[in-house]
Amino acid sequence: MKKLILTLLLFASLFLTTANSTTFTVTASGFTFTPSSIPNANVGDTITWVLVSGIHTTTSVSIPSGAAIWDAPIAAATPTFSYVITKAGTYNYQCTFHALFGMTGTFVANPIGIQPTGEAVNAYKLSQNYPNPFNPSTVIKFSIPQSKLVTLKIYDVSGKEVETLVNSQLPQGTYNYTLNASGLSSGVYFYKITAGDFTEIKRMVLIK
Repeated sequence: MKKLILTLLLFASLFLTTANSTTFTVTASGFTFTPSSIPNANVGDTITWVLVSGIHTTTSVSIPSGAAIWDAPIAAATPTFSYVITKAGTYNYQCTFHALFGMTGTFVANPIGIQPTGEAVNAYKLSQNYPNPFNPSTVIKFSIPQSKLVTLKIYDVSGKEVETLVNSQLPQGTYNYTLNASGLSSGVYFYKITAGDFTEIKRMVLIK
């Protein structure tokens, strides 16, 4: 009965979506976290570990700068632990009791507004935003062939920086960033991506 309840909990909450976030469930059993990798979480999402059997910990090993460290027991008295993601980047954790047996896990959090597309990528690319002209939302698509610190910024026609959209280490992939420009005035703007040595600028038009 206990295993049935835990299984139902796993499937019910694996991708439990609220208005603004998702909860991912990771079970701890034997020498394994399942799933051991969550590649596409987002800032604001929650990771919840659930005990199936044994006595374990979920302990942060390497996390993005500014994120909160954690070291939580997963046992009969405390069978679950939840962590709310506040910083984008890669998080690595382990069970301190069973790390030598490979009981480790990882999750990658994308910045708010970014969604990976799952498309294959073999070159750096910054696409034209769509739609363009737009009011007030548009999508900016970009690709990076290897993990890089990515910045995506908006400038006005005078060259003044208006807003930083992305400033995070991202894994290889193609991404869509949904820009909501409701706080900007109508006009011509430029968006610039920098990823390692790659830099590109494109023009967009906001019409209200």
